[in-house]
Amino acid sequence: MDAKDEMIDVIVRTKNSEEFLNECLQSIYNEIPVGRIIIVDAGSTDKTLEIASSFDKVDLYIEPDLNIGQATKLGFSKAKSEWVAVIDSDIILREGWFVDMKSHMDKVEGVEGCRVDHYRFEIRPECKKMNFSILGQALVKREPITNMNLDLPISEDAAIKFNLEKQGMKWKKVDNHMADHYPKIQGTTYMRTGRVYRPCVMHIPKKQQIVEGHIYRQYEMVTKKEVISLLLGPPIRDAVRAFRCRFWFFLAYFKII
Repeated sequence: MDAKDEMIDVIVRTKNSEEFLNECLQSIYNEIPVGRIIIVDAGSTDKTLEIASSFDKVDLYIEPDLNIGQATKLGFSKAKSEWVAVIDSDIILREGWFVDMKSHMDKVEGVEGCRVDHYRFEIRPECKKMNFSILGQALVKREPITNMNLDLPISEDAAIKFNLEKQGMKWKKVDNHMADHYPKIQGTTYMRTGRVYRPCVMHIPKKQQIVEGHIYRQYEMVTKKEVISLLLGPPIRDAVRAFRCRFWFFLAYFKII
């Protein structure tokens, strides 16, 4: 049987994923010829397990002590199909996802689709320009993964792609943007990684700036000191934020710590 025509086991890693899990699993059933859905849960306390159990063909593993890499490895160890789909619990597959993805499966060992990130605004990352991979919307052959060391708290996807290519296997990125990503954001914090996001204005048209300048002066909406701060403050704060966001990363990358 052609690998593209066989049933596909699907790995879904969850933790308090109730918000999008129903839509996520339904989209998986709609798009993928599912063999089994292997859910590895990190100790959910919401309705995640209830939602997962309501679907057919679900194997549920509750493993709160595993990190993301170990959970992924467990999922691959339980899978039986030649190709395995890894779909994040905050991903909703669009119609045609699997049809598009399977057309690229002939000569590679991993196919990664692009997604649309919904951070209250739409982002379409240029995944082909990334050296690393994002596993949340990918198909990967099971066998090469079962012997990999994936004891990692983050970036298990990068490790899988790196090790596959190191063994002479192929990984293909497909610029299709056919998966929607809904990261769990509380306030401005991405709960999975602890990263804090702050929306900022990237552009104000010249005409709007001139109108606002006259009106703000006329009605004494801000002081001269505040106006100077509006001009000079953001780039200084941006520089400080950039330094703080990457200081420890820089030291770790160059093995200083």
